Amino acid sequence: MPVLDSSFIIDLIRKKEEALQKLSELEDEYSSISTTEINILELYRGAYLSTKIYHNLEQVKDILKGFHIIELDESVYEVYASLSANLISKGNSIGSFDELIAAIALCHNEKIVTKDKHFKEISQLDVIMY
Repeated sequence: MPVLDSSFIIDLIRKKEEALQKLSELEDEYSSISTTEINILELYRGAYLSTKIYHNLEQVKDILKGFHIIELDESVYEVYASLSANLISKGNSIGSFDELIAAIALCHNEKIVTKDKHFKEISQLDVIMY
């Protein structure tokens, strides 16, 4: 059950062909597709930063109906802290939210689907680019 990053979900909402094609491939390969609570926070923030707040909120809510939502749980705390500290110490921080998303994916042994190349800074994370 791959984890969809916010960048991917935004491209789905915008009906970008490469994202729609990748989603079709993922649906053929996996019985379920997921995202995280953190990605949802990013999507809601983006909607509130837009000029069409309520329209964009409805689009976000609509698309999320099709995905399994992985909740933040205690197993993620230490993985996130270790991962984030390691990246910071190397000067490769990818941002707290994305480090947390990566930690959630790692704790659930899932791949992440994104166009954000910085996730590749995390060698143990399986990244599906599109």
